[in-house]
Amino acid sequence: MTGYYRKPMVGGIVGALLLASGSIASAQTVNILSANEASCDLYGVHIAKALGIYEDAGVDANMLSSETTVPYVAFLSNGDADLTMLDSAQVLQMANANQPGAVIYEVMQFAPEGIFVLSDGPIETLEDLRGKTIGLASDRDQITVIIALDSVGISIGEVSTVVVGDSGPLMANSLTSGQVAAFAGAASDRAGIEAAGVATHNITPTAVSQNVGNSYAIWIPRMEKIRYPASVFLRGLAMGNHAGVLDRNTTGAICRQAIPEQWEDLDVGWGLIDYSANVLNLKRTKRFGEPQPDVWAAVQKPYIALGEIDGFIEPATFLDFSFIDDANAWTTLELKHRLAAWREANPDALMD
Repeated sequence: MTGYYRKPMVGGIVGALLLASGSIASAQTVNILSANEASCDLYGVHIAKALGIYEDAGVDANMLSSETTVPYVAFLSNGDADLTMLDSAQVLQMANANQPGAVIYEVMQFAPEGIFVLSDGPIETLEDLRGKTIGLASDRDQITVIIALDSVGISIGEVSTVVVGDSGPLMANSLTSGQVAAFAGAASDRAGIEAAGVATHNITPTAVSQNVGNSYAIWIPRMEKIRYPASVFLRGLAMGNHAGVLDRNTTGAICRQAIPEQWEDLDVGWGLIDYSANVLNLKRTKRFGEPQPDVWAAVQKPYIALGEIDGFIEPATFLDFSFIDDANAWTTLELKHRLAAWREANPDALMD
């Protein structure tokens, strides 16, 4: 199976094609399943599309709806998605089942999931949750609760959990009404709660969040067939994510245009952009998206203890580095020019 010892394609045909905007006669489609395709906490794709990065390279980055009850790995195995965003638990479970999938790009090198409580409420630490009920955005957030509580010596049997859903008003009401003492979900879920007028703070220990939150995975048997459009997609994602650090105002304006409902309260919109750019999607490796074998090795301990995987899995069996060169085949100057061109074409969209 492909591993992180595989030599990347350096200066190859794919890299050359990425820079040749007029070299493809018709668009090649790459189907992407993201954790949340319609949120500014994953703004990179919206920026890449607005700046014409995919269009210029002859690629249609088709974002599939994240609202599905089908397991995300199944989208890879049945071919409905070419790339799928998986959290660390899903990656390890995929590897544990010996499925031929590989992580090719780490999107969030910091876990976006956490446990949130009312800013002015009685819960201040995880220890305060013993005997309480914790709301979940979905079943997937149960593992977040298990790992977070385990870090302070509390078992899942010492609390109750209930799936509330990811509707902002519903999540907010569950907290303010006392139905739940805390809420476990992603950054976008917290934004939904705060958009409903309820202030929260995160009580998740930093040590729990310092692992790979979400990564893009590919099905190895189809990897070469979709290498070019997948590489272009990742290149645009890297450029788009860096835009948030390089040009906050233009990034916010593009996201506001793409997802206006998240900007009805400007503070909420800017909060999503700032948290995403400076925490969630911040590059923590030398190159954008570069898989971290040491982190993947270290993160397995609680999953083994909880029975989520059978035992230690060598990261080389599920990490692939061969897309990283092409994902980083761009310059800051190119990005600056594209951002300037968008501002010139959309002067009314800019915010003070």
